[in-house]
Order: sequence, then structure tokens, then C-alpha cells
Amino acid sequence: MNCQEARLQIGADPMAHSAELQEHLEGCADCRRFHAEMGAFEADIRRALARPPQLQRRARVAPPLWRQLALAASVAAAAVLLAGVWLLRPTESLAREVVAHVQGEPNSWFATEHISAADIDAKLRQAGVVLDINSDQIMYAQSCWFRGHYVPHLVVQTAHGPATVIILKHEPVRTRQAFQESGFSGELVPVGTGSIAVLTRGDGNIDDLAAQMQQEVHWMPDAH
Repeated sequence: MNCQEARLQIGADPMAHSAELQEHLEGCADCRRFHAEMGAFEADIRRALARPPQLQRRARVAPPLWRQLALAASVAAAAVLLAGVWLLRPTESLAREVVAHVQGEPNSWFATEHISAADIDAKLRQAGVVLDINSDQIMYAQSCWFRGHYVPHLVVQTAHGPATVIILKHEPVRTRQAFQESGFSGELVPVGTGSIAVLTRGDGNIDDLAAQMQQEVHWMPDAH
């Protein structure tokens, strides 16, 4: 029997002792060591199967009271901070997206022809909006895809110059909020269950227009 045959036999049954294997082990120190290691391994396995180790329950020691209070305070502070972030983030994001949309239509600011009342009405109704404003003030009107809905995008001529109005039936805001973004001055104004965005380039005055639009925008109940 050679070493390969001996190790195959040992691997198949480490506890076996044939005459040929015993004769080989007497003359081969490496195979004797291998046989001993495999025998010990086999014994460990049999002991483990015969008597599974008992799981010990570790006693859970409560942390000191001061540590519990400190942890509770830190969790409460984090919750307040997180709530503040989530309250601010939606309107900040909305203002940023409105400005980006207006930047994507730069020619809207340079419209010089009044849009017909019928065309304006069609675009407003497509978005489920009724507007009481005099159509002569509107220099530009488009129905634009914004945040999953068609919204009216208007440019209105005011005493202070042109201003953009985007009517957002599906974007509620809690309070009237001013914003400055990328060279634009604007306001987000709540209207019922939605809002309007009014903005102009630079530091133009839009307070009067924002207040006017807040009163003159109405939602159609059957709009989707």
C-alpha cells in the first residue's frame, strides 16, 4: 500500500485499521500524522452529534439611568431635526424645479404678442384650471409637463415688467414663501389644495401679482 491508497482509506473511514494500512503506518510518519488528525476530527464530530452544546443565556444588564436619558434626548433631538429637514425640503425642491423649468424656456420672456382668450382657456382647462385674469395681460401661454402633470406656464405683463406664473394644481404648499434661485426672485403661494409659482428675473416686484393670482385661480373639480 502506498501513501495515496493509505490516505484514501483513512479519509473514507478514519477509525478503520486494516492490516495493510497498519503495516503502512508503521513505516510512514506522514501518514501516521494524517491518520491521527483525521481520527481526532472524526471524534469531535461524533461528540458534537451525540451531545449538542447547550445555549447559554447571557444576562442583559440595563445601562445606567443617565445613559438611558442621554440616549433618549439624542434620539428626540435627531427626530426634531429630521422633521425640520423634511418640512423644508419639499418647497425648496419645488422652487428649484420651477426655476429650472423656466430656464428651459428662455424665449417665454420675450413674447410680444397677446395670446387669444380661447387659446389661453384651452391650455388652462387642459390642466383643470380656471383663471379670472384679463387675457390681455398674458403674453405667453403653454401647457407644460411638470412633475407628472400638465401645468399652465404663463408670462404676465405687469407694471414692473414680465413675470412668469406656473399654476400647480397638484403641488400644495402650507404658507406663502419667497425664494431666490439662480438669479430669479419668486414666491410659492398656496391656492386651495394646490399652489402657484410667481417669479421674475432679478429683484422685480411680484407681490401684487402673486396676491392677484391667489384670488383669481380656481381648480376644476373634474380635472385629473
